[in-house]
Amino acid sequence: MHTIEEQERAAYQRGDTTLAATLAAQIDAENELAAVPAAREELLDEIAHLKRILKDALADDCWRERAAAAIA
Repeated sequence: MHTIEEQERAAYQRGDTTLAATLAAQIDAENELAAVPAAREELLDEIAHLKRILKDALADDCWRERAAAAIA
């Protein structure tokens, strides 16, 4: 079986631009889906970082009121 990329190239070579465009869209969608776990990890890291900042701010008496209001 040929890869999707090979099928896309073959479709373009045959002049079947509709099929080639459909296969290209499928390739793009698969690439975007492959990037989701990495993006999710980055977001989780950022959330953890913000939680540490918030924890430090709540521990500091002069920032306690402002931090509590920010998360309310």
